[in-house]
Amino acid sequence: MLSGEYEHRLDQKGRVAIPVKLRKEFPNGLVITRGFDQCIVAYAPEEWQKVSDKLSSLPTTLDKNRRLIRHVIGGAFDIELDGQGRIALPATLRQYAQIKDTVIMSGNRICLEIWSKEVWERDQMLTPEQAHQLAETMELR
Repeated sequence: MLSGEYEHRLDQKGRVAIPVKLRKEFPNGLVITRGFDQCIVAYAPEEWQKVSDKLSSLPTTLDKNRRLIRHVIGGAFDIELDGQGRIALPATLRQYAQIKDTVIMSGNRICLEIWSKEVWERDQMLTPEQAHQLAETMELR
């Protein structure tokens, strides 16, 4: 399970190191794509296959399904870790996520979210109250 929060800087070539603790989760590389909250999401190929299969089963006669498939699958890239545990973030995904130099990586169980530090900080300002409200509607034990 992917968990934890990590801060890293992009190098001049748009590469970022995957945290050492999480590299073992990606022995076969990873698939990165656009997330839903203006971040990049990274999946192990096995998890990506499950996501892709679910999306592929949606009827494409509905506009909302086609848009979702374009957003997620259309933005997907197969990525290998280099010898230093880094991945290259494609320019299109960096632009989508507004990533310039510093990223926050956050484990989200089955995927790793990669955020612009600025977008992450804005999002996190809203989260405490929302988490409290959501927890009230759920039976967490």
